[in-house]
Amino acid sequence: MKRTILSILAVMTALVCAASCSDPLKDGVVDLTPNNPGGGTEQPGGGDGGNEGGGNTGNQEFQYPAGYDFVHPCALVTADDIARVKTSVASANASDPVYVSYQNFCKSPYAVASYKASPVETIVRGDATGTGVSGENYGNIMRDASAAYQLALRWKISGETKYADASVAVLNAWADKCKKITANDNNQYLCAGFQGYTLGNAAELLRDYEGWASNDQNDFKTWLRTVWVAKNEWFVDNKGGSGTCDLHYWSNWELANLASLMAIGIYLEDVALVNKVYRNFREGTGSGAINNMIPYDPIPDPSGHGMIAQSMESGRDQGHGTLVISMCAELCQMAWNLGIDFWGMEDNKVLAMCQYTAKYNVKPTGTYICTTMPFTPYSYCQPGCGCNNQSHGAEHTVVSEAGRGTIRPGWDLIYSHYKYEKNCSDDEVYYVKLFAEQLRYTNGSLTGDGGSGDSRYGSASGAFDQIGWGTMMFYKGE
Repeated sequence: MKRTILSILAVMTALVCAASCSDPLKDGVVDLTPNNPGGGTEQPGGGDGGNEGGGNTGNQEFQYPAGYDFVHPCALVTADDIARVKTSVASANASDPVYVSYQNFCKSPYAVASYKASPVETIVRGDATGTGVSGENYGNIMRDASAAYQLALRWKISGETKYADASVAVLNAWADKCKKITANDNNQYLCAGFQGYTLGNAAELLRDYEGWASNDQNDFKTWLRTVWVAKNEWFVDNKGGSGTCDLHYWSNWELANLASLMAIGIYLEDVALVNKVYRNFREGTGSGAINNMIPYDPIPDPSGHGMIAQSMESGRDQGHGTLVISMCAELCQMAWNLGIDFWGMEDNKVLAMCQYTAKYNVKPTGTYICTTMPFTPYSYCQPGCGCNNQSHGAEHTVVSEAGRGTIRPGWDLIYSHYKYEKNCSDDEVYYVKLFAEQLRYTNGSLTGDGGSGDSRYGSASGAFDQIGWGTMMFYKGE
């Protein structure tokens, strides 16, 4: 791991803070051409045939669990989370962010019982050449996966089975018709990640619903393995294929596929899949590994608010920089619900990344709170990196202003975890709290941060990259 040479004072401060918390790109072009266009080499998942079901893998000093206590639902949300929301809904306090967020959630076009799926046989995200499809059509699964999740969640909170039935109908329709995800480039793996983990979370909420016939649910499980897990595992295992170095694809690519494997692994109670995610996040060679996603050690915030750390994508643009935060947070929470602490790994390194990103992008009063940020130069795919194409790299020397101020849901999840689970001080979560507070409001009105498909986040794929609804599901107070 690349490391910043810290002063003695910085090292001492870091130790104190650690102890107190218990597409063509603007900079560089990613070659998306896969080794085998169309992705014909994946095999159905369930681990990679190695030692990932338990015991020692990779680092022989670390023992990966041989099993987990799957107390369903235990992916992104748990029974405790749902019970907390039910209590707020019953209280009907118009000043309660959870209650207000739920009212807005019920207005989502993806949470209405009349929603109908639009399945296709072949999902295409990317270049459609040679796929037999005229163009990209992944928008169908992007919207339908979000609907399946939101409908299942609305059933869990309201108890009204019409929402569960509508969600089941969406999942069954796709399992019955869809055969594959493909493209003539590697953009297909973004769909496999973002929509895969949304589908996994939807199914996890419905896992014990009596209205989902066992034969239909078994068919859906098979579909997840053959269509989604196979893509996720191929990308994670091969880092995008031959001809590229392990860090060629940015962090959000691998995080999305790790999140899909985690959500589906939890739903299927597949220990091998869960441990594959654990190993790759903890000690992997890809861009989703914690010490590649956050390539330098945290440093003290110059303004005195805890520790900050730039991410791999901080010098790329803030649209992707904030996406890394949303994806990483939801992956961390799924792991947490199984007893795996990604949040606290490497002395709360994820928190330092969140603090850095929040400080640069938050506008609590409509104005940015800083003009400059500390930045350690980051070399992306420079000559000698291992990629066949040696002319697409970039040298990032400052934090990127491109897309500055981008908002994405999920900051209440981050704040609540570090404040109430890790007992971090107000300084240590200072910027995260500011961003969480900002996103609870829309044009001055309390709304909650919303979630996938929310118009605040646009209508394109970026609005569906993360599940969201952090205020509704995770807000626990100021």
